[in-house]
Amino acid sequence: MNIPKLYSKADLATRWDVSRQVVKNWELRHEDFPPVVIKVHNDSLPLYLEDDIKKYEQNRNLLKKADPE
Repeated sequence: MNIPKLYSKADLATRWDVSRQVVKNWELRHEDFPPVVIKVHNDSLPLYLEDDIKKYEQNRNLLKKADPE
């Protein structure tokens, strides 16, 4: 089984070197913020697809810390 890589808001904050509050603000303010693909932990933890995150990073020039590939 091939499961895609998923990120939480805390993961994104670390990836982008910002606070979790900044990630939440971007989610609320940016229409192009990646959609939640699933919620876990009694629906309290939203997760985001890596492919969607990479597209958002490119659109917002957030690649400074993301994927050094």
